[in-house]
Amino acid sequence: MNTAVIEKVDALDAYDLATYAREHGKWLGSIARAIQLNCKHKNGRDALDLANLAQYLADDLNNYMDTEAERIKRVEGLQ
Repeated sequence: MNTAVIEKVDALDAYDLATYAREHGKWLGSIARAIQLNCKHKNGRDALDLANLAQYLADDLNNYMDTEAERIKRVEGLQ
């Protein structure tokens, strides 16, 4: 019995990547606005925590996109 999985890249993969990146972008924008408002109205008391959250989301996005780019490169035989 052949249990090999044939990997492919399709339009659904591209859509998933785009929506994942868009969602992270919305979150990062919201955090940036929260930091700005926190600095303006609360002397930045929560700014470090919010910035740490933004960094976590940015790192997660970068890692996921790097992994997917490498997978697409491998599956499609790109150099």
